[in-house]
Amino acid sequence: GALADSNCHPFSRGALMWMHNGGIGGWNLGVKRRLVSDVGDRWFEAVGGSTDSEWAFALFLDSLERLGVDADDEVRQRDGFGHVVLRKAMLKTIERINGYIAALPTETREQGDVRCLLNFAVTDGKSVVCTRYVSSRTDEAASLFFSSGTSWKMQPCSETGKSAGKTQLGTGEYKMERRDRGADIVLVASEPLTFERDNWVTVPTNSVLTIHNQTVLIHPILDQYYNHTPSFSRSRGFAIAQGQTAEDGKAAITRENSAAALNGRAKEVAVA
Repeated sequence: GALADSNCHPFSRGALMWMHNGGIGGWNLGVKRRLVSDVGDRWFEAVGGSTDSEWAFALFLDSLERLGVDADDEVRQRDGFGHVVLRKAMLKTIERINGYIAALPTETREQGDVRCLLNFAVTDGKSVVCTRYVSSRTDEAASLFFSSGTSWKMQPCSETGKSAGKTQLGTGEYKMERRDRGADIVLVASEPLTFERDNWVTVPTNSVLTIHNQTVLIHPILDQYYNHTPSFSRSRGFAIAQGQTAEDGKAAITRENSAAALNGRAKEVAVA
């Protein structure tokens, strides 16, 4: 979309807030028209910008409604929609986007790249649901990481940066500290925010991450693009070409070694 305030994240509807990193494939090949025509009038009229990200939020709100949940319900806006409901609506949103692409004529799909990078995030102020998703069985999704602990603190600067007899804070360098196995703080980011890479866990491709009540849940998105071979190494080429992956020079992450990283945090992270 154009450079304008109306196109800036996050997009919101009351307590619901939405963000998207990536892009909807085939957007200008007919997908936008199908999506816009498929959402209810209330959500259509609420769109103020021109990005695929905001239209995806409208589709999410419409998907909530189709699940029998009113996004404007005052009680839910105050008390939360529940992480299960948010996750179901998120998965339905992705399913519908894939459906719009599949409905394009074959000759239209061949005119451009219709692969999607759908790293969505939604919160109602009580729970957070994020996805790391690509509509491909062989490509890696845009990168996504999380870090959890008991405190997030700015670190003291090095000895050379200290004044005599004084301890100064560093120049914006933070560290996730863990006094116990709790997850009082959970950060989700496209790239690790600190130099301590061991503090950051890679969310597996085509998974949904849920944060609720100091618990992190990871569920696979079991659709036509899910690869059931845990050790399969996806290509990072597509995500890199789109500028949507962290370049750390490390080996590709598979579900096997990602799960190994999660095992060290078994009390706070559940992998379904």
